[in-house]
Amino acid sequence: MYFRKWCFLLLCTLVSVKSFAQTNPDKIYGRDIHTVLLHPVGKPLAIPAIHLYSGEVLQLSFDDFNAQYQDYYYSIELLDTAWQSVGMNDFDYVKGFNENRITQFAVLSIATQKYFHYQLNFPNNNCSPKLSGNYMLKVYKNGNKEAPILTRRFYVVDELVNVLASVHEPFDGTISRTHQKIKVSVDVKSIPSFQSDLLKLKVIQNFRYNDAQTATAPNFMRSTALEFNDESELVFPGGKEARWLDLQSLRLKSDRVADIDNKDFLTKVIVKPDVSRSNLLYSNFNDLNGGYLVINTESLQSEIQNDYAQVVFTYIPKDHIPFLDQRLYLSGMLTNNELNEASEMRFDTKLGVYQKTLLLKQGYYSYNYILRDRNEPNPMNDYADTEGDHWETENNYTVLVYYRTPGSTYDQIIGFASVNSKTN
Repeated sequence: MYFRKWCFLLLCTLVSVKSFAQTNPDKIYGRDIHTVLLHPVGKPLAIPAIHLYSGEVLQLSFDDFNAQYQDYYYSIELLDTAWQSVGMNDFDYVKGFNENRITQFAVLSIATQKYFHYQLNFPNNNCSPKLSGNYMLKVYKNGNKEAPILTRRFYVVDELVNVLASVHEPFDGTISRTHQKIKVSVDVKSIPSFQSDLLKLKVIQNFRYNDAQTATAPNFMRSTALEFNDESELVFPGGKEARWLDLQSLRLKSDRVADIDNKDFLTKVIVKPDVSRSNLLYSNFNDLNGGYLVINTESLQSEIQNDYAQVVFTYIPKDHIPFLDQRLYLSGMLTNNELNEASEMRFDTKLGVYQKTLLLKQGYYSYNYILRDRNEPNPMNDYADTEGDHWETENNYTVLVYYRTPGSTYDQIIGFASVNSKTN
């Protein structure tokens, strides 16, 4: 009886882990790990995607508050479109070795918060992908793959098809001035014995991976080009240009900073309270679309000399009354674009405001507030009450074309396109 109960609990745990991995390929497991970034070298605001055998390189970096050297290793894993393991042997998709030590690190020199900064350029001579698809980069200590300190997604593209993407106003009059519709054309003439039911599109707005949209059936086919133009698919809320916070200096207050407290060991920054922008007219200005940059105004080496601060965000709801049956989230790369407990704002009944404290490295940040219904969450309404939605808003969209060859166990990425709503 006890054995059966133990097996049942173990099975539940494994199912839970599988489900968790499916939706969370970007996680930090080590509590001392902070500011994890993965992007193409020299492009800190780009999605982590490279082309197969192109020589393009991704850069992973992170800080470890356990301020002594740790023996960190990394490996990669090929996953399917649902971010689950494809069950293939490493040798089938890795050229070289799939366990390598991270050898590039630097010791913090002047910041109050002590940390080691680790960095990895990948692919490299020791390890590189042989197949296209969704991948997860896993970092772990002392060669123990079963105890990762962090994981991060990246994409490998084998560009076999030509992809054209553009941003349009939806025909639906109720959302034509507030939302953005993505039209995609995929030319499959180079795919032998092509089967349309094995092709899948995913479109990502800015860095919001968890709210990516999928299209599997084209509206029609013109010669060898598949046209994806269904009015009910690939429609995204426009939002507003992201709010910003300048933390390049922890000594001088920028426009969005109300107060800086340097009395304790760790600096505390109070951000000026935010309110709804839903009734404001659209205003065009350059933003980071929810991303952030690790930089400073003091001519220091940002990665290894920037300090950390506890940053307090405040949102004031109308009449200081909490939202009924709705959750308020702080959204952007500063919260890994996840809508969970780590990003949810908490209502202070005494002050009548929502607040959230994050530990952030010196830099320049952009963010938004998302309000979702507890019972019927609808991503189409994310910004309606907090930011407002405008067709004119500048957003970046990434289009990934997946294809599973008959008999294969994994999903190739055979097409890639990036389009900006202002320049398409």
